[in-house]
Amino acid sequence: MTTVAVLLVGGSIAAPAAPAFADHTRQHTCDEAGGVYTAGDTQNLDRCVVTTSTSVTGPFGAPTTTISEPRPLNSPIYIDTAPVPAGEATTTSETRDVGSPVVVETTRLGEPTVTSAERDTGDPVAVSVVEPGAPVVTERVEEGTPTTTRTRGYRDCEQVSNSKAGKKVERCERTTVTTTTTPTTVVTTVTTPQDEVTTTTQQRETVTTTITPRTEVFTSTQAQETCVTTTQPTEFTRSTTQTTMQTRTVSYQQRTLTTTTTTFYRYANNTTGPLVLVVFAGGGPNPRVSGPRATPAEPYVVTYEEPGPTQFTTETLPGPDVVTTVCSPTDAEVTVTEGETTFDEQEVITPADPTVTVTREALDPIVTESSRPGEPRVTTSTQGTGETCYTNPSTAEQRRNSCS
Repeated sequence: MTTVAVLLVGGSIAAPAAPAFADHTRQHTCDEAGGVYTAGDTQNLDRCVVTTSTSVTGPFGAPTTTISEPRPLNSPIYIDTAPVPAGEATTTSETRDVGSPVVVETTRLGEPTVTSAERDTGDPVAVSVVEPGAPVVTERVEEGTPTTTRTRGYRDCEQVSNSKAGKKVERCERTTVTTTTTPTTVVTTVTTPQDEVTTTTQQRETVTTTITPRTEVFTSTQAQETCVTTTQPTEFTRSTTQTTMQTRTVSYQQRTLTTTTTTFYRYANNTTGPLVLVVFAGGGPNPRVSGPRATPAEPYVVTYEEPGPTQFTTETLPGPDVVTTVCSPTDAEVTVTEGETTFDEQEVITPADPTVTVTREALDPIVTESSRPGEPRVTTSTQGTGETCYTNPSTAEQRRNSCS
């Protein structure tokens, strides 16, 4: 509830003391009184209207009550009956190992593989000999320094007369006979070809290799038994007691009643205060009271917890299976597995025919030269001088030009 009260003293409202710096106007005086200032046509008609409201909120009508669903309180209490057989039993059979297997290791020999190959042994031995061929004889003639001799002679003789001695007189042309003699040497060259014949002997041997595979074989013997398992399902009855709590909610409708008081003031003596009540002509009330006016308000809700009904349930649930197993010996399981395979290798070495290789390489031939004097080469040339000489001259003139 809120109440705004206005203190009336002698029909006037005393304005609160204003601070020394306050503006003492009619508007200021009305504001301090909590009113609304309205200026009139004249100062006598200026008004200050103060409105106050008083509100009261409270419930009305019948309350509304709701109760929530029960909810568990604390842990439930279970009571189970003893399990009893339920339905047909099922039977399964299985074979399983008994203890650890016994493993026996043996060796299996495979078919041997025999290979044979030849190879060189040691370093090859090479023997070289020189074989001469048929000699070839050639001759050549080498000329020496020629020598030249010149002698006088005559030619083209004509008989011109007879001398006293009865010999014929001949007129001839004198000549110069040039004889060139060139000595020669016969050079005989004997060329003997030769080859280097190399005989290479490479000793060989035969290697015979025998490879025998050897495989590890593991024989595992595992003792076994056959077990027949019978499974009988069961069921039991469970009774459950569960205490509960619930929430009760009471809701009250509410409303607010509001009374409004309007007071009209004027300013005494046409000053800024104090405020005095206005007297209306005709005796109208001042202040004027209206209401109360009712408006809906938020409901008032009260909640509290209270015990709920106890819940009892009974249900049938599956129980633990009753399992019975009966085992009896059966045939052992034998497993053969192969392990690593190794190879035994044996070599036998025997001599083999050697490899003989003959190579022939031509060498520089042997050349020998010998010389002997050869027949000289003689050449003769005759050249006329244009002079005349006489054979068997008979006159003094002819004797001066005798050809002898």
